[in-house]
Amino acid sequence: MNCLIKSFSVCGQPSLNTRIVGGQAAPPGSWPWQVSLHIYDHFCGGSLISDQWVLTAAHCVQGARLLRQEESNPNEVVRKATQITIHPNFSYSTADNDIALIRLSGPVNFTSYISPVCLAASDSTFYSGVESWVTGWGNIGDFEPLPSPGNLSEVEAQIVGNGQCRCDYSDQGYIRITDNMICAGFQEGIKGPCFGDSGGPLVSKQGDRWIQAGVVSFGVGCAEPKFPAVYARVSQYESWINSLISINQPGFITFTSEGTDSDLSISCTTPTTTPTKPKRRYLFPKIV
Repeated sequence: MNCLIKSFSVCGQPSLNTRIVGGQAAPPGSWPWQVSLHIYDHFCGGSLISDQWVLTAAHCVQGARLLRQEESNPNEVVRKATQITIHPNFSYSTADNDIALIRLSGPVNFTSYISPVCLAASDSTFYSGVESWVTGWGNIGDFEPLPSPGNLSEVEAQIVGNGQCRCDYSDQGYIRITDNMICAGFQEGIKGPCFGDSGGPLVSKQGDRWIQAGVVSFGVGCAEPKFPAVYARVSQYESWINSLISINQPGFITFTSEGTDSDLSISCTTPTTTPTKPKRRYLFPKIV
């Protein structure tokens, strides 16, 4: 695999992460870039991408005025938001370009428990089957909030190529999977993001680096079979992110998948029965 580190050499190397299998509470320090966004209470996730910037979903912060991290243990810090920038082409109705940047009120010091994630560079390839992880404090089911003590959850997922993802959503006529999106999940469902996980990171490991491939955006229900979760594709936004961050820019790394993208040649089969009524798409902020 090729690994081109374009900047910010400290990214994506959590000293306390020894993950092999998951779907469980994450030990402290496993995902040191994970951010919890608050307006009185947690409502969305995010990822620390430099000492003063957080990446999240646009639908999380549209109209938001105050954001902070919760200080519930000595390894966390509190910062207010001084600037929120939503991608100029974000569409709430289609969820396209569902990405935003938050500037913190002051830089954070990096420790074993706080450090930035690397971001997928514009020439990255994430082919079907690439192993990935998604993390957050969201619900564990459609109507099941995360139980006390509310530890950060982690779960595995596999990248689903956009060709297959378009087929999976083909009978949901109002949902269009664009090149600005990336999908991940399992055909059997069961595991995936839910309400409250929006804005959080989808990451894959290459060599000794964790690279963020996606930002949690939407899904049909929570981890329903044959409906992979949909994320904003980070590699589409390298130029936009760098245009807004002039000092201590994030570390962009070219993620290279093994094999070829055979997913591009997938043709959707025509259902032999009448399609069921389209399911409701949910953007994934916490329902309050």
